[in-house]
Amino acid sequence: MVYKALYRKYRPRTFSEVKGQDHIVQTLRNIILNHKVSHAYLFAGPRGVGKTSVAKIFAATLNCGHGNDLTQICDICLNKVDQNFDIIEMDAASNNGVKEIRDLRDKIQNSPAHGKYKVYIVDEVHMLSKGAFNALLKTLEEPPAHAIFILATTDPQKIPLTILSRVQRYNFRKIPTKVITEQLQHVLADENVGFEPSALNYIARLATGGMRDALSIADQALAYGNGNIHLDDIVFAFGISSNENLINIINLLYEGNIKEVLHIFESLKSGGLDSNQFMLGLINTFKDFIIYEKTGDIKLLELLNEQELNELDIDLDFALEKSELLYKLYKDLMYADSPFQLIELNLLKMSNDTVEPVKKEKEQTSNIKTNPNDNLQKQGDEMITPLNNKDRQEDTIKTALEESREMILETNDELGDTQTINNDILNSANDFDFDDDGLISTSEITLDDELIKPHDIIVPNFSRNYASKTSFETTLTDDELKNLLLLSDMTYIKQLNDSINVLKKLSIDKVYDPYIEVLSGLTILAANDNFMLLNTNDASKLNYLNDVSHDYNFQEFIKKYLNSYKHIFLIKDRTRYKDISKALIKEINEGITTQPIPLKPIKINKAQTPTSLLFETLK
Repeated sequence: MVYKALYRKYRPRTFSEVKGQDHIVQTLRNIILNHKVSHAYLFAGPRGVGKTSVAKIFAATLNCGHGNDLTQICDICLNKVDQNFDIIEMDAASNNGVKEIRDLRDKIQNSPAHGKYKVYIVDEVHMLSKGAFNALLKTLEEPPAHAIFILATTDPQKIPLTILSRVQRYNFRKIPTKVITEQLQHVLADENVGFEPSALNYIARLATGGMRDALSIADQALAYGNGNIHLDDIVFAFGISSNENLINIINLLYEGNIKEVLHIFESLKSGGLDSNQFMLGLINTFKDFIIYEKTGDIKLLELLNEQELNELDIDLDFALEKSELLYKLYKDLMYADSPFQLIELNLLKMSNDTVEPVKKEKEQTSNIKTNPNDNLQKQGDEMITPLNNKDRQEDTIKTALEESREMILETNDELGDTQTINNDILNSANDFDFDDDGLISTSEITLDDELIKPHDIIVPNFSRNYASKTSFETTLTDDELKNLLLLSDMTYIKQLNDSINVLKKLSIDKVYDPYIEVLSGLTILAANDNFMLLNTNDASKLNYLNDVSHDYNFQEFIKKYLNSYKHIFLIKDRTRYKDISKALIKEINEGITTQPIPLKPIKINKAQTPTSLLFETLK
């Protein structure tokens, strides 16, 4: 016996077998019972939701009428549906010319062979040419009494308004996940197939509202699982992420543990993860959490169950903010050449956004301050007072002394020096309290900037304009450099390095290439949410950054890819940096505390359009 695909074998043949389109079925039944049959119908909706099947059922039921219930097809008519000469199916995709429509118009005059009506089902009608639509127009307007047209389409906006005004339109909906899952259970039980109930939810998710797609996926999963359907097979074969992985990633993002997030993401990517399915999974997970937080109704959830929902260790504000960011990212993926790199960059940004709120929440819960930079911003007049701990202070001093000695020996290891210095300062300064309002001054930006489009961005050329510059003098004083070290946060240094490394690999707008080229060759000595202290021996790069650091386009680039506007401080003499760092460590070890001074607002120069730049050049 020839094997028949599940979606063909279980295609509905009566109104009672149609799933998820109750509003359509009820309307068509009433039409038959009340004998108010129109001459033309349009069935519009997504693929695989039953448009053509319902059209055939409607046509067969109209021509039956052998039973007491006019909406039920008798067994004889049901068995002859595929051989019924009064039901003519036409594929508009392959018969889309004027000639085919004229042939149809000529044949329509013939009377039905057996039934009362001759029903023409035109599938994918939007594929007809303009001339074919015009040829069909007159026939639709004044058809013979025995002729009925049922037009089916997945793209109704392509159909001319003159056609739409002559038909009754019925919009088919996507089939709910619950209905698809129940139908899958029924089909697999009839087929005597073993399956994991949780796997059916994932199949329904992949089907995106189409019953035909769901049955096709189940067929493929049966072939892969050798007659059984397992969740692991679905996840691996179709490149989707399990709810467990999605929940883990979201929780880790909330905690700011970006390293573990990237490990999980890399593992999923290696296993054949589909980028679009991954993004939809994250968005739907956040959506279910938000819906439950707002309504408390577990029945409204589409992706998660109650147990999985309770495993999400996040808050509503986080879910609302990140779901909006993910939705924008999902739209950007359609135009991305490297979707996984774009996702990685945004995961880094999401973690960078959340690290401070998570720290603050933990501090408010435990009332213990472990980092002097965790409270850069003041909430009203409230301040968190550090808890003095003598034993911890002594241990910190010992650690600082050991690491400072190591730092002197390892002068050639630039990254090692940077991490040692920052860790020494951050771990030793336990008693600092300071405020930073984090304000950004944009007073020099005018409304004209709204007219600047992405393709109008002007970025100075680095190679051509700065290659000849071999000297650079920093304007930073020793006190200012010391203050930056006190303000620095090692967490931000690591995150900024990660973001810049991703930018080097990512194909973004080519106009930003000079910025990325320069930044990727520098070492971040100190950083926080609103500044970076950068170092290199290449004077040309330092001069370039010094010139562009206050430009609108550069600061917008920094905000877009490194999370916020930032002061850019530059230093070429690394020995001076080390001397000040060691002096600061010595002060901390001797019990001398210095309170950091918050940075002033960032000044951003007005952006120049190509027109304004040309005007200035010609003056």
